[in-house]
Amino acid sequence: MDWTRLLDASRYGSESGGDRVRSPFQKDIDRITFSDHFRRLARKTQVHPLNENDHIHSRLTHSLEVASVGKSLGELAGLFLEERGELPHGLQPRDVGEAVQGACLAHDIGNPPFGHSGEEAIKAWFRQNRDGLNHLRPEQRSDFIKFDGNAMAVRVLLSTGFYKTGMSPTHAVLGALLKYPWPSDFDAGKDKFSYFQTEADAMAEVAETLGLIPMDGRYSRPPLAYLTEAADDICYRIIDIEDGTEMGILDPMFMYDRFAAALGMDKDEKYAKLPDAHFRQRNSQIRAKLIHLATEEIAGLFETHYEAIMTGTFDVKSSLMEQSEGGICRTIHDVYGSITRTLFLSRRKAILELGAQNAIGRLLDQIMGEAHRFCTEEKSANRDKVKILIGDDIIDGIPTDRPDCHYRVVMAIVDYVSGMTDHYATELCRKLLGLGY
Repeated sequence: MDWTRLLDASRYGSESGGDRVRSPFQKDIDRITFSDHFRRLARKTQVHPLNENDHIHSRLTHSLEVASVGKSLGELAGLFLEERGELPHGLQPRDVGEAVQGACLAHDIGNPPFGHSGEEAIKAWFRQNRDGLNHLRPEQRSDFIKFDGNAMAVRVLLSTGFYKTGMSPTHAVLGALLKYPWPSDFDAGKDKFSYFQTEADAMAEVAETLGLIPMDGRYSRPPLAYLTEAADDICYRIIDIEDGTEMGILDPMFMYDRFAAALGMDKDEKYAKLPDAHFRQRNSQIRAKLIHLATEEIAGLFETHYEAIMTGTFDVKSSLMEQSEGGICRTIHDVYGSITRTLFLSRRKAILELGAQNAIGRLLDQIMGEAHRFCTEEKSANRDKVKILIGDDIIDGIPTDRPDCHYRVVMAIVDYVSGMTDHYATELCRKLLGLGY
């Protein structure tokens, strides 16, 4: 792959306008930051649903932190490219940083309410009700029974968001977002993919513009996507642990006990002697050191595996963090792996996630019961009510004479449900059950 194409600043679906101050990638950052979808991340679960503790991360605070780390990783990669003489003319390392930053801001923008539990709930509903999808093509059915927030993020940038035309992002930022550059029907060994069939033609155009390598049903992963992924890996592992101590799931001394030695803090009594009431101060110091060292190590791993990344031969199922062989990234990875069951199966979280799954299931039961009627003249007592919920203009904008009408209606319903915040989904479910007004 070639950086003159990978850092293409032209925009998907629109002309690129000039600006005296902002770079094209900074414009992407601004468009994403001020979008409705991004704003709603403030009330979407990162790990702990419907939490009233203001210190616990939402998808919004997580995305901002990932963007901060991603910007640093992108600039370090830009310096590396500059030293190799591969940074395209007219670009600076900060431009690479901004491209990664933009992708990081958008990486969770398509996540449904209740985090990964929401993803699982949507997939589970469609698998249990797959008979209603029998007349769709296999690749269309897989979009729903393998639903993934990564693909919805790409869809938000390309097809929804601003006046149903997307945000017209630069090709470079789109590339940095393509963590899984294949459709839902590609057998990747897990339900992860970066685009639905609705965006398949757009992805072919994006891949051609970026110069991605066709690889037997998928494309090579754009190099900057490894940095976006690494920024996410660093942040969610460290911050999930920090949130665990905030929630009382982990001991207040957990971060110090598990990371102090690796950070050279084993003799630093200043932090060891802080009372538990000041655990946030201790954790913030540890967090800062972990993120700094992990960012430096990931930049080094990007350089080490550069040739494989650029030729598409780097294992697409492996992350840069997983390549660490004794560095701080390996320590973070292993510590996190040792406590995932504790973090994700706390009693409060388990109860709320069961409720969240029931809520999404109930919403889909109500709305999907009318889906086929929007492509026919068939009437029902609830057809027009559900149409109002989804949006008259959205349903009316789907031609009923198209062979993929039902597929597009179902996708519009998934757009609607996945765009909900935790609080909105919970409240709407209560109202549909007749429990609140």
